[in-house]
Amino acid sequence: MMYYQRMTPTKEDIKKWLKDSGKSREWLAEQCGVGKRVLDNWLSAARPVPSKALLIIQRLMTEKISPIPPQVEIDFTDEEWEVIRAAMTATQQTFMEFINSAFRNALKDFADIALQNAAKEKEATRKKFTPVETFPAVAASLDYTTQVAGNTAAGKPSSGETVPQDIRIYRPLEWGEFVLRVNGKSMEPEIPDESLVIIKKYEDYLFPALGSLVVYNEGNDYTLKKLAKRKNPETGKMEYVLKSINPAYKDVEPIAEGKISGIYVETLDRWENA
Repeated sequence: MMYYQRMTPTKEDIKKWLKDSGKSREWLAEQCGVGKRVLDNWLSAARPVPSKALLIIQRLMTEKISPIPPQVEIDFTDEEWEVIRAAMTATQQTFMEFINSAFRNALKDFADIALQNAAKEKEATRKKFTPVETFPAVAASLDYTTQVAGNTAAGKPSSGETVPQDIRIYRPLEWGEFVLRVNGKSMEPEIPDESLVIIKKYEDYLFPALGSLVVYNEGNDYTLKKLAKRKNPETGKMEYVLKSINPAYKDVEPIAEGKISGIYVETLDRWENA
């Protein structure tokens, strides 16, 4: 016989169930873990049956066979029992149905999380051991023709005259740019001897920023140096000097009668004769 599978039983329901099932109040009190007098008070007093006891009674009422169930410690607070009871009423479930449903949902969530974590670990392992296919960088083609306009020393200024040489490079020259050949080792290792460099014409009457690589010329003599400043030990004044990158070479100092005619842009790492 099944009683109130979808609703919380009343006191009259409990009394009727005890009578129909042949169960005594002493037996029911034992199932709830209390004495018979306490159970009598629950069923007769105006106050409601405690939520925890009511859930146990409802479970007993909905079982087809009513042996003494195994004693299971359910560690819920009174407030949590009230929440469970409210949820059972809202969903019209018995205690066992509610517990089974909650367990299945929790188990499904746990399984979903476990599967997601396993998939992430598998993907991480695959990425760790899967070789990444790499492709060599494709160098820009030498599609642009220009001329080596002259020479520049990388030391004491010397003649910049040269026989013009047609070359092919990987980018077009911008307005004011031209190509020079560097003769000398004073700017190594940054600019090796015999390098071809792109220079941009400089016509400002002010000096470029300190640290710039500049082409300095006195008449037709040119040199490529790093612009710097130092204090003149005799006059105590700060003056511009042309520094070598290679410490084995002296600086050109001070800047006297010449001028800065160009700013270093880049070294041509790829070029060929046209």
